[in-house]
Amino acid sequence: MGSSYMQRSSHLGDIIGKGILYEDDDAPIKLMDQDNTLLVNEFSLSLIGKILNPKIQNVDKILQKMPSQWGMEDRITANDLGNGKVLLNFSSEDDLNSVLRQFPFHFNFCMFVLVRWKPIVHDDYPWIIPFKVQVIGIPLHLWTDKNLRNIGARLGHFHVDTLEVSEGRMLVDVDTRRPLKFSRKVEAKDGMRLPLRSNMRC
Repeated sequence: MGSSYMQRSSHLGDIIGKGILYEDDDAPIKLMDQDNTLLVNEFSLSLIGKILNPKIQNVDKILQKMPSQWGMEDRITANDLGNGKVLLNFSSEDDLNSVLRQFPFHFNFCMFVLVRWKPIVHDDYPWIIPFKVQVIGIPLHLWTDKNLRNIGARLGHFHVDTLEVSEGRMLVDVDTRRPLKFSRKVEAKDGMRLPLRSNMRC
């Protein structure tokens, strides 16, 4: 009896001792990459989204209400990814594109981001929202494709998706991590500086 108890005590001591040895092991756990082709195929009909105002937006309510609002409650499966992010899985490309065409996306009077899923690992992802921008304050003869694209790139921090030169309008991808800018200074070829305003709407 005593011998058995001592053996168990010795074994327990070994386990406790090993636990102490690894207690301070803070080295990151390395994750292995998966073949992106398999991932892209698996999530080819998925959208990933993120709330921008967690104080008044609730992920659970978005997952409950948005599929119904789009009339697709029976054709979308939704998952809470944590950290204010959601994953929406569609059954067809037509349904997915139908939802994307309804941008920008609002819930509880605030915007949220919703884009096609990509194999991106970043705490802030996704962060891009498209904005329709109309340029105000520059002479008509300066409304050229190149000038408007340069303006759009500076306003949106990224490339310009679509452009209507005759109307001075464009669709710009805006980085939600940076503050919106509604005015910038521009300089004409003769050195004349002009105040530029942009009418940005979703």
